[in-house]
Amino acid sequence: MPNIKSILLLSRPINLIIIGFTMCIVRWFVLLNVLKAKDIHSLPLNDLQFCVLVLASVLIAAAGNIINDYFDQRADKINKPQKVIIGKSVNRKVAILIHQSMNAAALGLVLWVSIKIGFLMLMILPLLIALLLWSYSPLFKKKPLVGNLLVAFCTAAVPIFAVLTDLHLLKRSPIGERLPGEFINQSIWPLILAIAAFAFVLTMIREAVKDVQDEPGDRSEHYQTLPIIWGLKRTKRYVMSWMLVFLCMVVVLIVQSTVIIDQWMILGLLVLPMLIAFYFVVKAKSTMDFGKVSLLIKIVMMCGLILLMTLSA
Repeated sequence: MPNIKSILLLSRPINLIIIGFTMCIVRWFVLLNVLKAKDIHSLPLNDLQFCVLVLASVLIAAAGNIINDYFDQRADKINKPQKVIIGKSVNRKVAILIHQSMNAAALGLVLWVSIKIGFLMLMILPLLIALLLWSYSPLFKKKPLVGNLLVAFCTAAVPIFAVLTDLHLLKRSPIGERLPGEFINQSIWPLILAIAAFAFVLTMIREAVKDVQDEPGDRSEHYQTLPIIWGLKRTKRYVMSWMLVFLCMVVVLIVQSTVIIDQWMILGLLVLPMLIAFYFVVKAKSTMDFGKVSLLIKIVMMCGLILLMTLSA
């Protein structure tokens, strides 16, 4: 039997924590803060049911990480031999069983919530993401750009899934009578979609950087990622283009902010680390030089969550 530590490492716990925190912050800080403007101080979905949805999301992501390592085993022996778990401390058949069990448990949890609240359409998004993550490594990761777009879409779906149920229930509840449909469509959804857009762009940057870092192993397995097709110089320009898109989005956020201290926080937490990452990309001469870039992108993601929570408080 594999030890618990190996399974936890396979699931990439830091990424799972980020997913859980993102859902909690988007719901309990962003959504609730917007609703307070309409004198609505509580959310229709009870906290237990929401936590079940968070757990389901984490399980789906963990299952996706495990199946990714399962299919990438040979490439990972070249890219990160010291971190290979499947085939060493975790048997391949056991890994598949864990992956399937996590997905089944997650979908079962979502089904339970959807039946409880009478919203069976809630099943569509987690089922779609589970299928996409299962097919990512064997079908899409080996192709240029498609795999990156798929992962970015799944990441962007996290803040949307966090509020989907509450917004549906609000429309059906007596409280919803104080909440015009125009307010949801013009005030709430644009904000949630903006958060999803930031998540999408950051993930596109992160996935491109990972492709550069994994280029030696991916090449040995005949993957067709951007660094293999384009080479390092052209891929660097591609990464910098997404970084510029992110910085332009942040500029819009700063312009819309009317509080000076908030503007300085945005500059310090988002702009500064991204500019440093941009500098490292410019200076990079090999795949090894992208380690600092990867770390800085993770820092930007964490800072984004902190900023989201602070600005919504």
